Amino acid sequence: ELARTSYRQALEIKPDYADAAWNMVGTAEDMDDAEYWMRSCLAADQDYLSAKIALGVLEFFRGDRTGFDELMKSSLRDHPTMRSMEWVSTLPSLPKLYFQRWAFFDRAIELSIQDRPFYEFGVFTGESFKYLINAFGKGFGFDTFEGLPEDWGEEKAGSYSSGGNIPEAAGGEFIVGKFEDTLPSFFSEPRLLASVINFDADLYSSTICALNFSKPVIDRHTILIFDEFIVNEHWEQDEYKALN
Repeated sequence: ELARTSYRQALEIKPDYADAAWNMVGTAEDMDDAEYWMRSCLAADQDYLSAKIALGVLEFFRGDRTGFDELMKSSLRDHPTMRSMEWVSTLPSLPKLYFQRWAFFDRAIELSIQDRPFYEFGVFTGESFKYLINAFGKGFGFDTFEGLPEDWGEEKAGSYSSGGNIPEAAGGEFIVGKFEDTLPSFFSEPRLLASVINFDADLYSSTICALNFSKPVIDRHTILIFDEFIVNEHWEQDEYKALN
C-alpha cells in the first residue's frame, strides 16, 4: 500500500512517468488492475519493453493469443519472459496469474496444511519468512546470510548478503551456513512434514541440494514455491533445472 501511494504521487507530479506506471503492475491485485497499469505505462512510452511483453502475456492468459503470437514471431522470441511463457503454454492448463508476492503467498497458504511448519531455503533479510511465519507459527530458515556462494549470471558471489544479520521472528529457527554443510546434519533427525517450502536460493547448485535433502518432509500436500523458476535471464539453468 505504501508503494502504491508513492507511485500514484509520482504520477500526479509526472503523468508520463512510465517507470512508476510499470511499478504499479507489481502491486496489482488482479488482471484488470494489472492491465490498466500496463496500458498506462505504454501510453507514456509505447516502446516500454517489459509492459509490451507483459500485456501480450496477459492477453494470452485471457484467451487472445494474437499479441503473444506476434511477439513470438519477432526478435523478442528469445527474451527470457517469452521463453518462459512458451514453456507455460505447454502445461495442461494455464495457472492463475499473480502480480505481487503477498497475494501469491496468501493463495499458497490457503491451499496448505497450516498446522505444519514451513521451510525456506534462502532467507536474505527475512521479508518472506516473516510473512509466512504469521500463517504457520513455526518455520525453519536456511541461509549463510553472507550472500550468494558463487556467481549467478551477472550477480557476483556475495550478492544478496544481509551482512550476517539474522532476522528475528517468533517461531522461526535459522540454520546458518552453506546448505551442503548444514542440511546433512539437520535432516539426519526426523523432521515434521512441510506445509510450504520456499526455494529462494536462486542457484542451481543450492536448489538441487535443498531439494534432495528436503525429500523427507515433502508429501503430496506440500506446496513448493520457486522464487526464480522462470522469467529471469538464464532460468532454464537454475531452479527449473533443479526441479526437473
